[in-house]
Amino acid sequence: MVGTFAPLGARSFALGLILLAALATPPLAAIALLAVVRGPRAALIALGLAAGALVVLAGGLSAELSATLLTGLGAITLGAALACLIPSRWVLASVVCMCALDVALLATGLGQPASAVITGAAAHLHVPIFDHAQVGPIALDYPDLVLAAVLGGFLAGQPGQWRAAVLVSVLAGICLVLSPPDTVWPATVPVAMTLLALRTIGLPRHPEVRRLASEPATI
Repeated sequence: MVGTFAPLGARSFALGLILLAALATPPLAAIALLAVVRGPRAALIALGLAAGALVVLAGGLSAELSATLLTGLGAITLGAALACLIPSRWVLASVVCMCALDVALLATGLGQPASAVITGAAAHLHVPIFDHAQVGPIALDYPDLVLAAVLGGFLAGQPGQWRAAVLVSVLAGICLVLSPPDTVWPATVPVAMTLLALRTIGLPRHPEVRRLASEPATI
């Protein structure tokens, strides 16, 4: 809500949000590679360093994909932290409420003006911007990434983890195909639908994300 309405009242707040993303994302991405994401640490660190170098030195699609990777890693850290902090019995209600709020803001046209203000403020900065993920014409805002990361953090180590990954990917693809061109669609819907579907079939309720950092790295 703050990110939606505050930039409309004070454009300097939009600049502050952009600078916060630029400063906070690299350390959050480093935490993800060192303590959250499973895999060989040396390879993950090399991937992160390569992505950071491409963001700064390269341009075009390479820089875009690298910035998206780092932004996603930063969101993973926040999502894992939220999965630890939110009581498991509240996760479903929290995700559904955020999805409903997202749909309401887009349906009433309140979400687009704030996005335009932030995009305009970002155009005047010549530093890497980590406030969204983008591949070609497809873009996801930071809250959408964090909500997906909350789902991943909540399901980490559970039997439904891979089913959730497949289901949320399929639902996101369907929403993307069915949405009209050049429109903004609520990317939180696939996440909420996935969690609802898995809860319906009896998903375990206790996240195991706290144990990720202590488990041995595996491929």
